[in-house]
Amino acid sequence: MGARLVVGLCSVLLLASLGCDDGGSSGGDGELVDVATSDAADTTAADVSEDVLADTQADVQADAATLSERYPGDEGMAEDSAVLFFDDFEAGWGRWDAPQADTQYLTMQDDAAVAHSGSGYLRSTVTTEDLANDQYISSASRVGFERVDEIYWRFYARFPHVAPNPHHWVRVSAGNASWNSSGLANTVPPGDEGFWFDFDINNDNVFNFYVYWHEMRSGRCNDGTAEPGCAGDQGTTYHYGNTFRPPGQQPYPLDEWVCIEMRAKANTPGQMDGELAFWVDGEPVGEYRAGHPEGTWLRDQFHTDGCDWSACGEPEPFEGFNFRTSEEVGFKRVILDAYYERGSSARKQQALEDRGLTVSDEQTILYDDVVVATERIGCRR
Repeated sequence: MGARLVVGLCSVLLLASLGCDDGGSSGGDGELVDVATSDAADTTAADVSEDVLADTQADVQADAATLSERYPGDEGMAEDSAVLFFDDFEAGWGRWDAPQADTQYLTMQDDAAVAHSGSGYLRSTVTTEDLANDQYISSASRVGFERVDEIYWRFYARFPHVAPNPHHWVRVSAGNASWNSSGLANTVPPGDEGFWFDFDINNDNVFNFYVYWHEMRSGRCNDGTAEPGCAGDQGTTYHYGNTFRPPGQQPYPLDEWVCIEMRAKANTPGQMDGELAFWVDGEPVGEYRAGHPEGTWLRDQFHTDGCDWSACGEPEPFEGFNFRTSEEVGFKRVILDAYYERGSSARKQQALEDRGLTVSDEQTILYDDVVVATERIGCRR
């Protein structure tokens, strides 16, 4: 930064020891009066240089497209007014609402050779023995914040081993002031109370949204309704998360840090202008908004990679999300969860072994550099 600021400002910044040539004004387009010796000057060059540096840095930050560009190395980012939550895991527990200390499955670690930055990071480990003793295990940290209409969540994740991925992974929850019921399976949330989505990983190591909202589709009928006798009737009414998995994803590499960022925008009540999107290592992977992408609904999944079932219709532009019916509903919580279910993990393990892979008994995920904000964050620079 300093080297870039010197150009055209040498006479002003001489006493700030930035290594300028002691020759007065810089000349050319950058020519400036040396205010330290001007009769009109009543401040010192050091004072002026600090002001110039501060003003120039403010201009650079204002021009930055993302928070990470504004705050290289994430330095100072936590104090930005757009940031709702920040944890680089360098200070141990205390920033999350829960837990406040290590648990059986979730532990703070200190190892600069492993951490994405600094030396602190968070480790989640659930073993096959753990699942033999407990059918359902949630290895989760959670934090709430003031309700907002748009949210960005960036974090780094690292998967050290070949192992079954969680039954469900991290979650973003929206609600009114009193609603705290995200995560209830087979439940349609009221539009004036809340909605949520999980950001999941399948056995091929690619990502998808798994969304619950008041207009979600049922898996019972081909058209997403739940009328007995409908086309494709499954015989039972159920409402599990609607799946949005962008095609063409490359599996994330094992034992490397992956930068994940997602965006969610709540709709204007009565309109279909809610949106979801995510990036991996800074590259856009999936975006769902009114008119984009084209795809085909079949039961509770929106297919954008082609739909070969006989019940599939012609692709049409996505209609957008009507997430909520009240402006009182806003994004209010993120949950860094790894939720495992015994049967699901066993099936995934068998599928991996059928591919000839050696599967670890430890289902481990590492986390670092977590930021929640109301504007685009970007990967750490």
